[in-house]
Amino acid sequence: MTQDSEGDGARNRFIDLTIPIAHGMDAFPGEPTARFTPFSTHQDSGIEMWSVDIFSQLGTHVDAPSHFIAGGPTNERLPLESMIGRVAVVDVTAAPGTPLTAAHLADSIQRIRSAGRVILRSGWDTRLGTSAYWEGFAEMTPEAAELLVEAGVRFVGIDTPTPSLTHLHDVHRILLGAGCVLAECLVNTAELSAESFVICLPLPLVGIDGAPARIIAMEPLRD
Repeated sequence: MTQDSEGDGARNRFIDLTIPIAHGMDAFPGEPTARFTPFSTHQDSGIEMWSVDIFSQLGTHVDAPSHFIAGGPTNERLPLESMIGRVAVVDVTAAPGTPLTAAHLADSIQRIRSAGRVILRSGWDTRLGTSAYWEGFAEMTPEAAELLVEAGVRFVGIDTPTPSLTHLHDVHRILLGAGCVLAECLVNTAELSAESFVICLPLPLVGIDGAPARIIAMEPLRD
């Protein structure tokens, strides 16, 4: 979803990179979905309120270091300065099922280094809502993760369910161990320019491994 704004003399467009959270929504196979239960209704009390049961890794979400590193910082300790700011958007159109290697990032590494944040756009979010979404995507290799860390990246956003299944632990440990905030399951990435401004705000859930997040990009409107 994209919205335009011309308030305060600025002309911007806002691109929502977030999967809406809905009762019973698709979740990673084997993990729980969201459950919304009425707490009170207009009919019984004149007030509508809901109880919400939500999984830390559901939908568009961020990983904190404690997700894979015992004793690592938990969700509420993620630095806002890492999650808000200029971001390089890099096309990584490796064929499905093939590795996403350091070579796919090499031509963009100076842009990535300059921004300190990166969104890796593979187009996989177009498969959301199908069983094909959860596997078969191009998987980040440990070498690619190490290149991002060497470039000083503080935020990595991806439009896949996870950076890697084959190297699940290694890639997460490399990124999270270096203090990167990892945001997974971004959508609408095709609408982004090569450089954007990202605002990533995870729910401030205390003491856990991550949280669903509202993630938007802000770009100037062009005539």
